[in-house]
Amino acid sequence: MPVTRLSVDDLPPDQLKKLGLKVARKHGFTKETVRSWSLRVLAELAGLTQDQRRRVLDHALKVNRL
Repeated sequence: MPVTRLSVDDLPPDQLKKLGLKVARKHGFTKETVRSWSLRVLAELAGLTQDQRRRVLDHALKVNRL
């Protein structure tokens, strides 16, 4: 007789809460997506000097903090 295994993913949210377990988040922005976008952004900076790239990236980080 085959053994049926129970996965945490099979439990309803209320049971998980009673057991003190949390459901792992599923990220839509995978490592591969990040790598792909990074290469696209860096390709746009390819024509700049190292100092110009530094200034542009520093400014982008500053804008991102706002």
